[in-house]
Amino acid sequence: MASLDQTQKPTTDYLSAIRDGALAGRTETQFVSDYLKGIAKCIDDRHDYYRSYGPYWPAIKSLLIENGLYDATGEVDEDVLSTYCYDEDSLTVVAASLYQNMRLEDGLFYSAYHQLPVTDDEAYEYYSYDLEQESDRS
Repeated sequence: MASLDQTQKPTTDYLSAIRDGALAGRTETQFVSDYLKGIAKCIDDRHDYYRSYGPYWPAIKSLLIENGLYDATGEVDEDVLSTYCYDEDSLTVVAASLYQNMRLEDGLFYSAYHQLPVTDDEAYEYYSYDLEQESDRS
């Protein structure tokens, strides 16, 4: 049986090419800031929105906390964070966005169940659950 560490993720070269096209004259810092502000608004409007990020949620949540955009205690799953983030925040944001778009296209945007691809094995089943998000934070 596969582990989370064995799941397939986009390469940094692939993500860099997409990011470079998405910057639209902004710095990487501004790009990340703009994206996180949008996520914070969506999370405030609908708390189960986080599920669409699947294994990227801990990295996104960590970035929201670092940027003062998350208003709960901010517990983060460090094991998943260490696997599903990149050395550059902008690449993490691009990877999370691509994953979220795939979930939208598959009609699974708010589903907590995720099938992560693994080389030469059955998909890794990942369950996205964040107690802070699932409880009423209003």
